[in-house]
Amino acid sequence: MSDPQDPQPGPVPPPAGSEEDGGEVGYAVAAEHVRRVMSWYSEQISAELRSTDPDQQRLRQLAAERLACQDTLRALDHAEPEELARIATEYEERFIQLHRPRP
Repeated sequence: MSDPQDPQPGPVPPPAGSEEDGGEVGYAVAAEHVRRVMSWYSEQISAELRSTDPDQQRLRQLAAERLACQDTLRALDHAEPEELARIATEYEERFIQLHRPRP
């Protein structure tokens, strides 16, 4: 039995987002990046549908990209920390590309 006046050092919890912690921060960051890209596709679909002459080919492409984002979001549940980091980086870069002004 331990004396409350003489606390023994216990195990130090792993840092949030580390492999030992289950990568929760990695998951949250990756999911946020995927959701931001998915949101961009949703906004573009809405804008295209509001236009006077919606481009059906563009709508199909945007819908396919949004569906791919949904698939990726579901895959995050089983991703290893390295994969979460790769996905987070990929979707962060895609988000930046999507928001770049077009020439």
